[in-house]
Amino acid sequence: MEAKVPGDVKETVKEDMEQTPDWLPDGWVMKVKHGEDGALYQYFVSPISGSKFRMKAEVLNYLFSEMDEHWIQSKEKAARSSMLPKAHEWLPKGWFVEIRAGGENMDKMFKFYVHPAMGVRLFYKEDVLLYVKEMKITECDTDGQCDMNSQDNLLALLEFNPSLLPQGWVKEIAYRKTKEGIRKDMYYTDPVSQYVFRTRRSALRYLETGKVTKRQFIQNTSVHDLYSFDKSADLLRFPYKD
Repeated sequence: MEAKVPGDVKETVKEDMEQTPDWLPDGWVMKVKHGEDGALYQYFVSPISGSKFRMKAEVLNYLFSEMDEHWIQSKEKAARSSMLPKAHEWLPKGWFVEIRAGGENMDKMFKFYVHPAMGVRLFYKEDVLLYVKEMKITECDTDGQCDMNSQDNLLALLEFNPSLLPQGWVKEIAYRKTKEGIRKDMYYTDPVSQYVFRTRRSALRYLETGKVTKRQFIQNTSVHDLYSFDKSADLLRFPYKD
């Protein structure tokens, strides 16, 4: 039989946990909450990135890696430039930009706004905002120039400000045809250095250490320039290395 902890003891423990430790830097927030098991949990929140940590060692490792400085640089870069993410700040959470090949000679790129969870695909910003507000779906008509039901003409899927990475980063899934079928390659682009990373783990490692490996590269045409068009554009050769 589980022993019951007196209420006054619980209150004392909570008060002790709510005392901000001396080692926590100025501006950081310490919070205490009840878990699903009823136990009290303490965690620390960065005022810059909003990242949360449970342990002192995790906070110190984060501080030594200068992650907050990278977040500040990314925000400043985004504020100064007309990058692709900034141009799509209006795009609601859960929505992506889909790029498809089309045209009479498959020499055009078409841009769509998609919500995969709801199976919605729209052409214009106004249509997306109307759907979000009133759940009305506007017809997405390309005059037969782009097949929206096939997987064969998919070029890319873009996610802005992916989780765990600073503001301004872009995650791109590039679709390639191979003998075995369609291959999906992931790329994460840093708005500050313009380096491209193949995995989120390698992107986070770069942010922590500042070190670049042979696997990282800079595109000839950045993801920001490649997809900064409305509705459609000439199809360009993808600038990625294999």
